[in-house]
Amino acid sequence: MKLIDIALKDMLRSFRSLFAVGMMIVAPLLITGLIYFAFGGIRSEQPDIATIHVGLVNADVPSADVPSANVPFNLGQMLVDVFTDAGVADLMTARVYPDVATARAALERQEIDVAVLIPTGLSAAVLSGEPSPNTAVVILHDPALSLAPQVVGSMVTSLLDGVAGGRIAIQVIQERHAARGLALAPAQISTLIGQYQTWYTDFLHTLFYNPTEAALRLVAPGVDETAVPMSQILGATMAGQMIFFAFYTAAYSMTSILREQEEGTLARLFTTPTDRTIILGGKFLAVFLTVILQGAALMLFARLAFGIRWGRADSVLLALVAQVIAAAGLGVLLIALVKNSRQAGPVLGGGLTALGMLGGLFTVGIQGMPAFFDVAALFTPHGWVLKGWRLALAAQPPDALLLPFFIAVAMGAVMFVLGAVLFRRRFA
Repeated sequence: MKLIDIALKDMLRSFRSLFAVGMMIVAPLLITGLIYFAFGGIRSEQPDIATIHVGLVNADVPSADVPSANVPFNLGQMLVDVFTDAGVADLMTARVYPDVATARAALERQEIDVAVLIPTGLSAAVLSGEPSPNTAVVILHDPALSLAPQVVGSMVTSLLDGVAGGRIAIQVIQERHAARGLALAPAQISTLIGQYQTWYTDFLHTLFYNPTEAALRLVAPGVDETAVPMSQILGATMAGQMIFFAFYTAAYSMTSILREQEEGTLARLFTTPTDRTIILGGKFLAVFLTVILQGAALMLFARLAFGIRWGRADSVLLALVAQVIAAAGLGVLLIALVKNSRQAGPVLGGGLTALGMLGGLFTVGIQGMPAFFDVAALFTPHGWVLKGWRLALAAQPPDALLLPFFIAVAMGAVMFVLGAVLFRRRFA
């Protein structure tokens, strides 16, 4: 079909221009890349930590002097379980040694980074609340290391504090019963200790696997607890640049009709048997296809280069369609309003930049912007397209994007119809 032939010819002409390719693909990626590297990249939020090798010596085992019935939990075994739990497998490896001498030898050979020596009677000492130097957990480590011993020490302290908290809880329960003239039987105390132990073990497990669910977040006054992570800022920044240059690409692609008019090739084309509606339709189709290819390429490159996750496929499709229709509609209308390519320069440079600023495309990563900018964005297609991309980046379902989608599409359709009518009148 001649319509498709005309569209492909215009597309090839656009992609053969190094300037056009630079503005369509290179510029938005370069701007986003500068922000990416300025903040050290998304991956800097989760720095790699070398695996910590831990050696354990557990001497806290039931003995004839302290029967296991009098100590209803084995704190030494709990420590071993914490360090060998699957939840910390990506952070450390743990190995149990039979005695202190073997563990010290492994530390000297640098087979392990830290040795945790669990003494005899640790469980009984913590339960009684009467610790002594002989029942203290000893942590040995390579003097050249700093992070590994801190991590291991924090884990040991966390468990010991939790068990001490359980002992205090039992004492409080006993005191409350005594105030009412009641007394807890040994079996009841053992049951309460067992319940607390189960709860605290589950808490530590959750802490290692899902720390955000286990931690209590305290925010100081004046600190924004809704601060956006760098990965989300980068995604929104890329979306803003993609939208801005999509509108630029649409308008730039449409300038081909002005250049051909000035070169005289458009007049010769109109003398052929091809209907003028087909000719204009082919040029309009070229704009839509160019913006689609540009958006798909930018999304792919941003995913590979910056690790941006665009969201659900169906929501992303809605956002992309809204962007293409709005950009193509505005591009057709703007070029229909100018008379020659010289006038098109200020329109593309100044007009689209002003609309992009009002639409919030250059302030997506800035918190606390005045409310005026949010209101102003509602009067631009850029602002509604950006709303759709924000929802898509937040992995929202398609129904959450329907409002910005329909408004952006409606704006684009109205502008496209107006532009098409103006072009038909110009070349009637």
